[in-house]
Amino acid sequence: MFTRVRSMRKIGVRQRSLLWAGLALFSLTLSAFVTSTIAWFSVSDFLTVGNIKVAVTDHDIRIGTRNSLGAVEFESDDIVSNDEQAFLSPVSSMFQDNSRYLESLFPTLSNEYPSIHGYRETGKATSGFYQEEIFLTSDVGTYVYLDESTYVVANRHLNEIAATQTGLSADELNKVEDAIRVSFYSEDGYVIYEPNVEESSKTPLAGLLDVSFYDGYIDYNSSNEEVLYGEYNEDATLKYDDAVDHDVSHHEYESSKPGVGGKTLAGVKHLNLEKSVNEGNLKIKNEETYALKDLLLKGKYVTYIAPKEVKRLVLTIYLEGWDKECSNDLINAAFSAHIAFMGEHRTVAPDYPNY
Repeated sequence: MFTRVRSMRKIGVRQRSLLWAGLALFSLTLSAFVTSTIAWFSVSDFLTVGNIKVAVTDHDIRIGTRNSLGAVEFESDDIVSNDEQAFLSPVSSMFQDNSRYLESLFPTLSNEYPSIHGYRETGKATSGFYQEEIFLTSDVGTYVYLDESTYVVANRHLNEIAATQTGLSADELNKVEDAIRVSFYSEDGYVIYEPNVEESSKTPLAGLLDVSFYDGYIDYNSSNEEVLYGEYNEDATLKYDDAVDHDVSHHEYESSKPGVGGKTLAGVKHLNLEKSVNEGNLKIKNEETYALKDLLLKGKYVTYIAPKEVKRLVLTIYLEGWDKECSNDLINAAFSAHIAFMGEHRTVAPDYPNY
């Protein structure tokens, strides 16, 4: 694998009145090249995160990390760095409840779907995402929101180069910006930011997949019934169409990415999702995310810093495996991200969790 990672640059948040505090987290550009992929939306190790820098731009707020002994140290220059590389591969927020908070906990994500794990829970992911534990403190109470300068976008310049070199479609490579998620975890709640949408896409965290053999057919069980992967209610009664003696194509999958659905194999009963919902009480869990406009000032706050408090905040960057754009068409894709926070100074702490 040949990996190219460009270093990030610190970008300041524009100056605000004395009532506001600005925090600039990081800006990065990354890309990678792979020689093979694995099914469950067929992406594996195609993005590399490295050279992460975390900074604050308002001297009222200090930022720190843990040292080798586990103690929190605040930086004199208001910048913390992490030069370790992390590889991104598809994970999911399905089957995870990150509302319970302890100082020793990190938010959890679910693994991809290799066939040996069955059709529902896959276990907690231990890799395939980037995670950074940071600490914020201030002499004054501060509500922290995302700043309007925040973005996560495809690096179109690098993707044009990659398209020319590989023969892939630049338009497809640019869809990487739709599969990325950024989450924030603190005692005030767990918040998932979904870039480049006006409203949460409420991505279904369940569906029909072709991951057992990656042969173009929807996976099925020993009873010749198609299986439903993902998070949904256990008391659902799944409804099936009658089996027929020929392969059946499904128009909803005609333009889908490899790994997403497929044909129904001759002799296999097709799972009728619409009928299962309407007649079988099927309830598929939808992803809970927020668009940028929802997380700006006066919207949903990311966290709150009480006066002189040391507030722990865990930042996670990951690929949502159930997103329809998370596929092996993203091989060689690159994206750029700039996550910026702004704060509102208020001495009154929230009286309820930010869930």
